[in-house]
Amino acid sequence: MKRRIALFANGWGCEYLREVAAGVVEEAKEENCDVFSFVNFSILSGDLEHNHGEFNIFRLPQMKDFDGAILLTNSFNMEEERAYLHEKVMEAGIPAISVGGDLEGIVSLNTDNYYGMYELASHVIRDHGARKIVYLGGPKEHDENQIRLKAVKDVAEEMGFSIPEDNILYGDWARTKSKILIADWIEQHKELPDAIICANDVSAIGVCDLLKKHGYMIPEDIIVTGYDCTKMGQEYQPAISSVSHEWYRMGIQAMKLLAEEMRGHEVVSPTPTKTRFVRGGSCGCVFSRYEAQAQIEIGKSHNHEIIQGSLCDSHFRHIYLTISECKDADNLHRNLTRLLAKEHWMEGDDFLLCVEPDLFRVDDDNLLCKEGYSWEMDAVCVVQKENVRPHQRLNVKDSLFMFSEGRQEPQHYIVVPLCNREQVYGFAVLNRRIDLVLDNYLYSWTRHMDMYIDQMRRNIKLAELTRRLQVSSVTDVLTGVYNRAGCEEIAYPMLKEYHKAGKNGVVMIVDIDHMKQINDSYGHANGDLAVKTVATVLKNEVPRGWVVSRFGGDEFLVGGLVTDSIQMDDMAIAITERLKREVERQHISFKLTISIGYKVIDPNEEFNIEKHLKEADASMYFVKKCHHEEMEHV
Repeated sequence: MKRRIALFANGWGCEYLREVAAGVVEEAKEENCDVFSFVNFSILSGDLEHNHGEFNIFRLPQMKDFDGAILLTNSFNMEEERAYLHEKVMEAGIPAISVGGDLEGIVSLNTDNYYGMYELASHVIRDHGARKIVYLGGPKEHDENQIRLKAVKDVAEEMGFSIPEDNILYGDWARTKSKILIADWIEQHKELPDAIICANDVSAIGVCDLLKKHGYMIPEDIIVTGYDCTKMGQEYQPAISSVSHEWYRMGIQAMKLLAEEMRGHEVVSPTPTKTRFVRGGSCGCVFSRYEAQAQIEIGKSHNHEIIQGSLCDSHFRHIYLTISECKDADNLHRNLTRLLAKEHWMEGDDFLLCVEPDLFRVDDDNLLCKEGYSWEMDAVCVVQKENVRPHQRLNVKDSLFMFSEGRQEPQHYIVVPLCNREQVYGFAVLNRRIDLVLDNYLYSWTRHMDMYIDQMRRNIKLAELTRRLQVSSVTDVLTGVYNRAGCEEIAYPMLKEYHKAGKNGVVMIVDIDHMKQINDSYGHANGDLAVKTVATVLKNEVPRGWVVSRFGGDEFLVGGLVTDSIQMDDMAIAITERLKREVERQHISFKLTISIGYKVIDPNEEFNIEKHLKEADASMYFVKKCHHEEMEHV
């Protein structure tokens, strides 16, 4: 029986995640385990609320549903991520491995980050003679950042100098902040340091980009180094001198240790694996023949990525056109499954998109979850190769495991959040090779989906606001029936269409008797009550499909289709009787009656709405005159 492994990672270190996860997945096949990688990208956003929304993906699974967990602890951007997962693993009592960070009660698999950075710093300081050093790190409180910084400080002290505190800069591992910090340092000191030692390759590339923009040569004017030995760093010109973790081997080892734990064996944290310094052009070292050949292969890979990038753009355009105009869950299901059943090279053979049940309730954003997910989700897109499943509501556990339960061979599923800042939109499950991460397709895919769903919600809200505006422009505020503009835009064209179709239409005029006397004697509030009461009676008594509009202050126009079953005199009597009952029900203290006149429009006569209105009006005034005469004889 296959077992389930949950892997948790912040995907900002794309190559780190790709390599470690690939090692985990490869070894998991040997152990007959499915791997579920829960990935977010919180560090790539400076928006704390969005980071919180990304972190929610870690709240999606129940730990007790898995046989083991692997935490890529050193990838977590927020302490909240680390603390939450640590707590949940301990509560569930399942075997777990922490990669790249120590967590109490959990077996840890670490690399000796000090060793590789010590080698790098020694090379820069001893071999290249650098003395004026700027260290650009990650967050100050991050354990690995402090270890890498200590290695640099130790080499400097051994060489008889120290690094000033204002030469130690704390970033966030990302390019933008790195550029800002270095630009500020140069502006303040009015000179370049000998070398900038960065705590990761991403920061190093950001620094190199900044320096090149200002006309500096690397390494001729300044040495820049990184850490992580990423593909991006090795492809950069010049290649970034860096430190390799041997991440793939770590992934294999992490899964081996977890498998031993799952078998009930006692496992202790192994000795940290030493990292390895890798020379590159950014410190001035000449490439070896092997490295030169690697650059040729990188160039080929780059050309391939350009082609893939074009396919990616095309795919995103198709998804945008598919999603942005959807109006409800069923609509999203039909459109998206129709597309992905044919075109799913990026999503993989198995793909699931689950959204919050209230996603389409755009009138109140507070309906969407901001911490965790709803217990049940709308599975609006379920694709297995070319086969699609119907739109259905599933609990989270059933949705997560729907593919794995039907597959004999071990699989790898990537689970990513869909959100707008802290508001949860849903999540997606992709059955794909982890190389999706390395080329940033996974990051691009989630960001595009976030934007497309957000645009869909904006379109729905805009359409609803437009509809309300249109309705309000033709609706009488007091009664809720159409106003005169609504009568002209809706009732008149409807009657004209009946006439063209050879059908009998009718225009009915209803006028409240003695309206001035009601207002003068009982006040305008009771006058409004009279108008609303008559409007309610008309809406409830006339046939479905007829149009009721307030034509004037105390006058209503009713238009509709006259069929063989409708006798207009009988309808006028029914309206009058219903009004009497409504007056009694509401205990209205004043006399409230109406006069009704109508004109049936014969399809054989010329259609002239003004003429028909005059005829209906004359009919109504005849009835009103009779009512007045009756009152005079009472």
